[in-house]
Amino acid sequence: MIPNVHVKGAAFAILAAFCWGMALVMSKGALQSFPPIMLLLIQLTASVVFIWYIVLIKKIKIPDIRSLKKVSSLGLFEPFLTYILVLVGLTFARATDAALLQSLESIFIVIIASLLFKEKIIKFFIVLSFIIIIGLYFSIGSSLSGLIHNGMIGNLLIISGMLAAAVYVVLTSRSIAVADAIIIVAFQQVTAFLATTLAFIIEYIVTDYTFSIPSIGIVLLAIASGIFQYALAFTFYLISLKNISAGLAGMFLNLVPIFGIFGAYLFLRERMESIQIVGSIITICALLMMSMLSSKKGEH
Repeated sequence: MIPNVHVKGAAFAILAAFCWGMALVMSKGALQSFPPIMLLLIQLTASVVFIWYIVLIKKIKIPDIRSLKKVSSLGLFEPFLTYILVLVGLTFARATDAALLQSLESIFIVIIASLLFKEKIIKFFIVLSFIIIIGLYFSIGSSLSGLIHNGMIGNLLIISGMLAAAVYVVLTSRSIAVADAIIIVAFQQVTAFLATTLAFIIEYIVTDYTFSIPSIGIVLLAIASGIFQYALAFTFYLISLKNISAGLAGMFLNLVPIFGIFGAYLFLRERMESIQIVGSIITICALLMMSMLSSKKGEH
């Protein structure tokens, strides 16, 4: 029997993956009308307003600011650096390739946790990781070879973004106990918002900046993607980190591309082949096995 703490952690990690997967589809659509840094600024503005509204309405206690200084600074890794790289990368890469590359974050998390904190990597964990990657390979229609030939610049940027995200997850997991999850998210995203504002000002000054005003629908899409991708997803994910290990929580990020592919099928009219469904099932089964393995090993 899987302990309740693992069930709760896994459930919130899956919710986070769902939000990130849907937000990927939304962002891809919004990038047709917004430059990447401007889109990130709009998304973070919406997220920061939403999160702080929740904090104020629920009167969530804010601890000593000095205790939040270190964990707040991690917002420079994610959302700031991660999503600047991902959004710029998405302008060059295909959405399906971006979805597959997001699965690399979980592998980076395990490697970084092992290097920095000597977390042991179980052999069966490695085997399941390969199974997950195989499932993801098929879940996007066996288009892995396209990563080499199509949008190489975009792919490299997205890979770099996943590395920054992995650093964020590992370091944040070591500081998660300092405050309520939503407070940590709120302060980290304020940090990211300030950094993004500075980046936007620099881009506006040093480049020949041109911009066409999009429709109301696209603006609402950008705002909704910010709330999904940063407010809800990050809060859900940090809650999961309170209940399961960073390595296990990171493995549930492999569901992000699956949700993204389903979202692209529903909202972007991208065709879903039967082999993609098979790949999704393989990935989900491997993740369930990993969760059971974690509970047997007594991870927290």
